[in-house]
Amino acid sequence: MQTNANFERLPKHLQDIGAQAGTPPLNQILYGPPGTGKTYETIDAALRILAPEALALSRTERRKRFEQFVEQKRIRFVTFHQSFSYEDFVEGIRAVPAADQEEGGGGIDYRVENGVFVQLCVDAQRDKDYEAEVGVRDDAQVWKISIEEASSAGDTRRYCFEHGEARIGWPEVGDIRAEDFERRSAHLGFNGRSSLTNFGRDIVPGDVLVCLGSRTHICAVGVVAGEYQYSETVPPGVRAGYVHKLPVRWLATGLNFDITPLNQGVGLTLKTVYPLSRISWPMLQEALRNAGVALVGEKAGKTAAQAEPYVLIIDEINRGNVARIFGELITLIEPSKRAGAEEELSVILPYSKRSFRVPSNVYLIGTMNTADRSLAGLDIALRRRFHFTEMPPRPELLDGVTVEGVDIGKLLAVMNARIEVLLDRDHRLGHAYFMEMKEDVSKRTLGHLAGIFRQKILPLLQEYFFEDWQRIQWVLNDHRKLDRRDRFVDKRGLNLRALFGDDVSVPRRDGGWFVNDEAFARPRAYLGILDAVEAESA
Repeated sequence: MQTNANFERLPKHLQDIGAQAGTPPLNQILYGPPGTGKTYETIDAALRILAPEALALSRTERRKRFEQFVEQKRIRFVTFHQSFSYEDFVEGIRAVPAADQEEGGGGIDYRVENGVFVQLCVDAQRDKDYEAEVGVRDDAQVWKISIEEASSAGDTRRYCFEHGEARIGWPEVGDIRAEDFERRSAHLGFNGRSSLTNFGRDIVPGDVLVCLGSRTHICAVGVVAGEYQYSETVPPGVRAGYVHKLPVRWLATGLNFDITPLNQGVGLTLKTVYPLSRISWPMLQEALRNAGVALVGEKAGKTAAQAEPYVLIIDEINRGNVARIFGELITLIEPSKRAGAEEELSVILPYSKRSFRVPSNVYLIGTMNTADRSLAGLDIALRRRFHFTEMPPRPELLDGVTVEGVDIGKLLAVMNARIEVLLDRDHRLGHAYFMEMKEDVSKRTLGHLAGIFRQKILPLLQEYFFEDWQRIQWVLNDHRKLDRRDRFVDKRGLNLRALFGDDVSVPRRDGGWFVNDEAFARPRAYLGILDAVEAESA
C-alpha cells in the first residue's frame, strides 16, 4: 500500500489521480499542450501502479525500476498513429512460414497473431508462481509430439507418463546432437529430419509438450524438465528403437481434450514433433481450466487483488482512430465489465473465434496532445471510459532560472497568456522545452536559449497560427520593440516599382515577413517579450 510520504512525492496532477479511492484508475489519460512532460510522467504513473514505494527514489532510480518492469514485460509501450490498426492492437492475420507441414516445400501459413493489447492481457492472466513451481519458462513454446501412433496399444505412452519421459524413434541416426547428425539423417524425409531436430536441438527445458491422442484431441500435457538424452538401449515396456528421450513433468494425462479451437480450427498432423505456433501456454492453461482439467500442483486462480498488475502505455492516443483500433474492446475495458466484475463481459474475437475478457489487473495509461485534438472533439466512448488528468504548463518549475537577466519562468507564462487569448489554452507552450536549463546550470546560456527558440518555440508557433506572422509577432511582443534588431519576426518594405516597373499595377500590400536571425543572439530580444507586461504592472 502506498505511504503518505511516497504519495506526496508525486506531482500534484498525479496525486489527483484516484485520490478518493487511494488507488490508480484502471484507465487514465494525461492530457495537455506539447512539452508539458506527459510522456515523462508516464514513468511515475506506471510505478504508482506497479511499485508505489519506488516513488521515494530519485528520478534515475525510478527510471531503472521502470526499465526492469519493461524487461519483465509487465510494462508495454505503444504509440498510436494514423496507420495503427485493430490488427496491431487486438489481433490480425499474418503470413508466416508453415512450421507444421508434413513435407518441406517452403509453404506459407496464415495465422492469427495477438496484437499488443491482447498479448498483454494474455500475459496478465499467467500464474507466475505456478509456472515457477512446475518449470514453465517465459515465452514457453508449445510443441506437439506423437509418442507412438494414435492407433497403437499405447504401451510406450503409458511408460513415458509413469516415468516422466517423452520418447521418439529413428534409432539409426544415433545421437541427434552429434556433429555428423545431418549426414546420418540425410536418407530421411523432411518429416523425420525436422522432427528429430526439433526434439533434440530446438526444444528446451521449460517448453510445453502436448501428446497426440487423435487428429483433433490431445491425451496429455507436460513441461520439459531437462535436456535431450540418447541411449542405445530402451527399458522394458518401451517400443524398440525409441532411443531419443526428454525428461518431462507430465501435468495431466488420460485427457480427451479437443485442441482444434485453440489451434484456430486446424487439426494436428502426422508429423512427430513440431511447434504449435498458434497456441501459447497461457491460452492452453486457461482452456484446460475452462474444460475442468486439473493440472498437477495447480491451485485456485488468484483474485484480481492478488494478481500482479500489468501496464500498457499508449502515447499520443488521440492520433489514432480510437474507435477502429479498440473495436469491441472499448466496452470491455470498463472497470465494471472486466473479468471477475459483477457485470463481466466477454466477446468472441473475429479472427481467432476465441472468447476474450480483459483482466482486472491490466491498466491503461494514455497521453494526449491537446494541440492535435481537444477533449471536445474526442470520441465520446473514449472520454466516458477514461479518467482524464490535465497536465498544464508549469512555469513555476522554472523559478530561479535566468539567462542574461531573462526570467525564463516569467517568459513562458507571458507567452502562454498571449497564446491563450489569441488561440486557446490547448495550444500553450510546455515547460519541458526549458527544463534542461533548470537541471543543468551549464545550459543557462544565451546560445542554448537561442537554440530552443529557433528550433522548438518558433516552429511550434508557426504550426499553431498557420503561418499568420502577425499573431506570431504579437505573441513575441515584436510589434512593440522599438529597436528592430530585437524583433524575432519582422516585415520588410517592398519597392513595387523596382520589382515590377511602371507598366504593372500591383495592389500595395504589407512587406514580406522574415525571421530575424540577429535577434536570437540579443538578450534584449527576450527581455522585450516581457517589457509591456512589466510596464503595465509598474
